[in-house]
Amino acid sequence: MMRKRSLAARAFANPKIENAADLGKPALRAVELPASNGVGSARAIARLYGMMATGGRDLGVTPKVMDELTAPATAPRHGARDRVLHVDTLYRLGFSRSTRTFSFGPRSFGTPGAGGSFGYADPDRGIGFAYVPNRMGFWLNSDPRELALRRAVLASL
Repeated sequence: MMRKRSLAARAFANPKIENAADLGKPALRAVELPASNGVGSARAIARLYGMMATGGRDLGVTPKVMDELTAPATAPRHGARDRVLHVDTLYRLGFSRSTRTFSFGPRSFGTPGAGGSFGYADPDRGIGFAYVPNRMGFWLNSDPRELALRRAVLASL
């Protein structure tokens, strides 16, 4: 981000936001910014992913779509290394999938978010999970705060 001409700086500075707290302002929340302005409480996000983990019928998701979501992700033609984030990433129908360095279940799908947040559906365990921090962190995935909670949830099953 310090290199203003880098792909990361150009991607994350569009639209230009001076303060991360500005993302909560109604004017920015009204604009649809794919992959950047999803807003919700941890409880609501976990509930949504929980519905997806148990088949998604309450949301109108068909079995065919669930099969597509849980099928193995294939790496892009030029490899899984994301040129903006500089980490391996895999996606299926717009959702993040486990990679060699970020594992959260072979058929699970979800997405990490800004500041250390993470939510996902685990159809093998039938659970939805969400962590939403009240203070921004610097991890792209497996923020130590989130990871400790995710491990505790999995250990309790």
